[in-house]
Order: sequence, then structure tokens, then C-alpha cells
Amino acid sequence: MAKITAEQWTKLRNLLQLRGFVTEKLAENKRCTYRFGPAGTLLKKNIQQTWWDWVVVKQDWKVFPVDAGIFRPDDTLRENFKEECLDHLGDIQRIFKTSLPFSLAHCGVCIEQSMKKPDHFLFNSRELTSLVTFNFCVPQATVQKFDQLVTSRLMWWRKFAENPSSFMESESKEEENVVHILYEFPWGQDSVEVIRNHGSQFLESASPPIRELMSSGQNSKNSLNNGSPSVIECNMFLEGGMLAYLVDAYTEKRPFSLEKDSTDKPARTVMQLHPALAPYNVSIAVTESMDPILQRIIQHISKEIHEANILSLDVSSNSDSLEKQFIRNDELGIPFSVVVDKDTIDMACIGVRHRDSTLKEKIHVTEIKDFIKRQIHSI
Repeated sequence: MAKITAEQWTKLRNLLQLRGFVTEKLAENKRCTYRFGPAGTLLKKNIQQTWWDWVVVKQDWKVFPVDAGIFRPDDTLRENFKEECLDHLGDIQRIFKTSLPFSLAHCGVCIEQSMKKPDHFLFNSRELTSLVTFNFCVPQATVQKFDQLVTSRLMWWRKFAENPSSFMESESKEEENVVHILYEFPWGQDSVEVIRNHGSQFLESASPPIRELMSSGQNSKNSLNNGSPSVIECNMFLEGGMLAYLVDAYTEKRPFSLEKDSTDKPARTVMQLHPALAPYNVSIAVTESMDPILQRIIQHISKEIHEANILSLDVSSNSDSLEKQFIRNDELGIPFSVVVDKDTIDMACIGVRHRDSTLKEKIHVTEIKDFIKRQIHSI
């Protein structure tokens, strides 16, 4: 999809509030604060989880998760986590006796002191969630490692995008040895992640014991390599990434019809979120009154789905028409809608509607768990 128009941008912001993604409130200092409803909270969680799986679980080098609070020891709010992550190095070396290369990974909230992005929605938030890794390597491997990390991070962003080419890398014009991962927002390109090659100078601000530890020349097989290691920082802005994927997912689809007046029908709004990011993977919808048999079937389906660790939205008790349920599910980005109707009682079949194509297919009620898992993992 091409860059969204100003009209679509307004529609998207209204949709995000309507469906419980983001609510914005203007503070006294004319700076917006944001709250995330169920859909937004789940989306943020899923983005963070995919990041965690990519940079911690699936990496082929050692990665040590660390933590830090929002306040510094002097009770001032944090703007970055450099010092706090460095403070963990002594314990990591004492406990694990690690050698290069390795990484520290951290997720936390920083405070933006100035308003740098007026009218840029989530970019104007004072509280920014930072997903950061500090990657330590021998100086001789710095350039190669830096290129590998840039490629890996860009691949991650594109993996979950509906329009992968909208994410791109660009060298910073203001700083040397810095690459930005950019996304094409309604106001233009903006950075969602910064990758910095700090070199060996990164450790100059560390405490003397840490500097001595990292530059140790001991020759035991578990010690760090001789000389001060280079450090490459990958710092992702979670709220910015969330907005990028929401803009990327926003789609308006005209209904297919052979009728001459089909162009007059309103477009269908769809949030084509990747199944790994979608707030819910499946929703249960009904077309018949809630008689006891249907209730028991829905309970069985819900149990099967939950036992498979598939997050579902069960609002089958509401009185909305099936079409309204589909509209809600499409705008929430739910990939599949399970339809329970009279055929479910008569033939033990349920319908599965695909979000992006609106195609429906019938499957046996006992196949729902494996069907959804197979569909999600194949995308």
C-alpha cells in the first residue's frame, strides 16, 4: 500500500481510539499523554515478545538480560540505560566468566525531556519504552558485527510488515557510525530504531573496576579478549514501532461485486497485522440465539483454543449482527473469525472466515485448534 493520505491518517487515529488501541489526552503543558486499551496493550506485548525472541532467544551468541528502574540513584528520571547496563558487567563476569562476543538486553521506560515531534502522535509521548541491546565484540570484528546487526534488525522489522519495503536503513547525517531504521509515516520518514557503533570509547564512562575488568589481559580460557572491547548499541523505540506497524497494517478494501453500482459501496477497513503481532488470533462469532447446545459448543471451542496457547476474543454473548462482528474483528486485526451457527449443531461443522480475503471455509469442530495453529505458522 502507498503512503496513507491525510484523510486516512485521521481515520486511523479515530479507529485506534474506537477499538481500544490508543487513547490520547492533552495535558496542561500541551503535550499529549497516551493510554493503551486491551488491543494496544496486547499489540505492544506481542511486538516486545517478537523482539525478545529475535535478540535473546534465537541469537547464536551469549545474551544476558538485565534490568534497571525508571529512576537513577539520585532520583532523576532516566533518559537512557547505558550506566545501569554497564553496572551489571561485573556480576556477569563474576557469575558466568564470559568471553567475547556477548550482549546485554534490556527493556524499560525512559523519559523524553523535550517535545521533539509535535503532532506526530506517539512520537510526542514523554514516556518512551526502549528495547535495547549492548553488543560487545573484539575491535577487529566491529565493522563486520555492525553490518550484521544492521541487516538483522532490518530483517526483523520487515518480517512482520505488510509492506516490508516501507522499512529502510539510512546512515545518520548528524552522527558518524550510526544507522537508523526508518519507516514512512504520514509526515515523512522517521526513525524507529538506532544502531550505534560506539567503538571502545563506550566504556570510558564506566567505573574504574568495570574498565579494568573489560580491558583485562588475563589469558584464562574464559577471560575477555585483550584490550578494551567495542560496543554496538541497538536501541528500538517500542511506541514508534507500534505506530509503524499500525500505519503499515491500515488498509481500505473495496468489496468485490459484479454489480454495476459496486463502486458506491463503502470500503472495508482492515488492520492487516501479522498474526504474530495481532492482539487476538481468532474471534468466536455466532449467528443464532444462544441456546444451551451452542453455549456448550462455544465453551468446548474456547477451551481447545486456550489450551493451544492461542489468544482468542470471545464476545459471542453480544447481540451484534454477524456483519458487525466481522467489521469489529477486521478493525482489530484479528486474522480469523470462527462462526458458530445451525450447521455446527446439525453437522458438527464450524465456519472459519479469513480476515484479509473474507473467504469462508467449513471445518469439523474438532479440527479448529490444529487448523488455526497451522494457518498462523504458515504465514
